[in-house]
Amino acid sequence: MLTATDLVKDYPVRGGDGVVHALAGVSLAVGDGETLGIVGESGCGKSTLAKLLVRLEDPTSGRVELDGVDLTELRGPALRQQRRHIQMLFQDPYASLNPRLRVGQALGEVLSVHRLADGRQRERRVGELLEMVGLGAPFGARYPHELSGGQRQRVGIARALAVEPKVLLLDEPVSALDVSVRAEIMNLLVDLRRDLGLSYVFISHDVAMVRHISDRVAVMYLGRVVEVGDWKSVLDNPRHPYTAALCAAVPAPNPELSQPIEATVSGEVPNPAAPPSGCPFHPRCPLAQDDCRRLDPALLPLPLSSGHQVACHVAAEQVSDRSAQLAPSGS
Repeated sequence: MLTATDLVKDYPVRGGDGVVHALAGVSLAVGDGETLGIVGESGCGKSTLAKLLVRLEDPTSGRVELDGVDLTELRGPALRQQRRHIQMLFQDPYASLNPRLRVGQALGEVLSVHRLADGRQRERRVGELLEMVGLGAPFGARYPHELSGGQRQRVGIARALAVEPKVLLLDEPVSALDVSVRAEIMNLLVDLRRDLGLSYVFISHDVAMVRHISDRVAVMYLGRVVEVGDWKSVLDNPRHPYTAALCAAVPAPNPELSQPIEATVSGEVPNPAAPPSGCPFHPRCPLAQDDCRRLDPALLPLPLSSGHQVACHVAAEQVSDRSAQLAPSGS
């Protein structure tokens, strides 16, 4: 349904020479009705990737295809028509709604811009959308400041669904909400995906949230994907040290059952304007070797795995050693 191929995004440094390498060749695919979770620390390029996928920004190179249509080549009316099929739910429900428009006006504006409904039909559709997200038609008369954070995010979901999209990009959709409200919004998103047959790209730094909603998971670090696969193989059996560190940071309900990784990760994400040579994670990796400092690892599939890929010299070496141990004698 949605494919990104070798996406690169560079931003010029203000008042000086050089560029910030926000994305460094990201390739991803999202299937029909599938949720792809994207997880990583702040500054790893998650939100930049989301902006490129919906063409809020243009890539430096690479392409984005939506149901076989190359969005990076479209302009004007052709791009506007395709934007119906891919919508975005923003992180901050307080900033993503126009404070001067009532909720009904905000939703009606979307229908008018895309010429989907007018007059009585538009009013009826606005009521249907509000019912769909658990608010009800009377909320259409309210202003955003009269709503709670969870209610505002529900309005944002209704606005995204107004144009009947195929794909929703969810950029940290619950991180700005109270803990008590997060579960309600997450369950709503799960129900809508099932009922409407949507595909999701769920972006978060919260591994537990990604685990809850995702079919597959992609782990990003310094503008690139370092591990990708189905959620169980990636989060229950991480092969990249960075993924293992993210999983180990999730609080365990029973501390006695927690499985600490062999080595901890410290330090900050390197400056994307001056990324390190070799593997971008090697300055923070306790398992780094000479190859890690010299060679940038490719994202390669693990043997005998179903779509599990990892970009790590150490993981590749461990797989090679394990294969040698399992090889029959005399082979």
